[in-house]
Amino acid sequence: MKETNRLLKNTGIIAIGNLSTKAISFFLLPLYTAILSTHEYGVIDYIITLSMFCVPCISFLMDEAIFRFLIDCKNKEEKSVMISNSFIMVFIGVVAFLVIIYPILNYIKYEYTWYLILFVISDIIATMISALLRGIGRTDAFAVYNFISSTIQISLNVIFIAVFYWGIEGMLSAMIIGRVVATFVYIICLKLWQYVDLKKINIPKIKEMLKYAIPLIPNRVSWLIINLSSRIVIMNIMTSGALGIYAISSKFANLMDMIYGFFYQSWKESSARVLQSNDRDDFYNLVYKYLKSFMYSIVLLITSFMPIVFKFLIADTYLEAILYVPILLLATYFSNISGFYGGIFTAYKDTKIMGTSTIVAALINLVLMFIIIKFWGLYAVAISALIANIVVYQYRKIKVKKYVILIENRKKIIFDWIMTGIIFLLFYSMNINLQMIGILISIIYFVSMNYEILKLMKNKLANR
Repeated sequence: MKETNRLLKNTGIIAIGNLSTKAISFFLLPLYTAILSTHEYGVIDYIITLSMFCVPCISFLMDEAIFRFLIDCKNKEEKSVMISNSFIMVFIGVVAFLVIIYPILNYIKYEYTWYLILFVISDIIATMISALLRGIGRTDAFAVYNFISSTIQISLNVIFIAVFYWGIEGMLSAMIIGRVVATFVYIICLKLWQYVDLKKINIPKIKEMLKYAIPLIPNRVSWLIINLSSRIVIMNIMTSGALGIYAISSKFANLMDMIYGFFYQSWKESSARVLQSNDRDDFYNLVYKYLKSFMYSIVLLITSFMPIVFKFLIADTYLEAILYVPILLLATYFSNISGFYGGIFTAYKDTKIMGTSTIVAALINLVLMFIIIKFWGLYAVAISALIANIVVYQYRKIKVKKYVILIENRKKIIFDWIMTGIIFLLFYSMNINLQMIGILISIIYFVSMNYEILKLMKNKLANR
């Protein structure tokens, strides 16, 4: 199927453009954990978390709207209208943010006020440019943009942290500068200003885009509550040191999320392009089958390798973090598959379902976390996230039947849960011999469950 090839191609391009820098960043964890204290790492993670909550509310999620609407545009004129109107809304949002947030942060005398403000604005700029590039079909440029941005960030991180010992300020500055420089380069090289024309401001078009994007704001915020509000709770109920430990645990779950992210960027485009195809349902089911199998095997693979990887990558002061990784990986799996359903809802421009599901799950996550955190500590945070993500998964799984019937293999689901139980028991045994058995089992499981897709990818590469 043509769209299958497009999906694989775009996923490959995005992966190649991001994998090297993401891998380098991940393997720099020994440097970060050796130089930064758990307190410093916790503060950095806290600011990043606050920024992620601010961005959707300030930008009105115009990045989501611009990407989806650009796919349907037939010529440069239509693209210019969409881009011009989305950027003017973002500009209004940023100005409003500065007017409201600066006096508040200044009043409470927050130490990192300007870092938070600049981080938020740079994040908005980066997401808008990324959405624009993908929307106009420049997946290659999108991948290179992320590569340039990440390379600058990583390089400056090493210089600012390891050479100048700037700590918190150094790491945040590196992230901000990386995004801004990459954006400036792309605006100049690709002449992106040609798509912006203030004369094309169209109120009905803005309303149409907002109608699509606004329901996604509670969806995005609720996802953040499920996956990131834990940081705020830990920071205020426990300690910044505990947050630093939890942040390291999350890094490994984020590794799995990164792998999924390569696919998801392409999936949102492909799920929309295939709507009018006669093979639509077959395409959705094919992707669904391979995705579930691949991502679940990743959960078991990363879990089994944790005892070995942790000792090489993480400083002794952070070793407690390994205990929460398997639970967070499983939570990420359900989040990823929920994202797959979300891609279908996005394709049909039905964004209300997405918001409803995540709002309910976010409330469950917060209530559950507050109830059990005093008894179970960081375990409570991870378990709350897992339960909340399962709720979203189940709700969307039911609602997606409105558009497509996705075939489930019940025998495989039962087998997957049995394998999960085995791998988790071997992991938590804390016996190195048993953990090595877990590694062997997870490798066999990964190869056997993904044989078809590995063979397909091999053939694609051979044909090239």
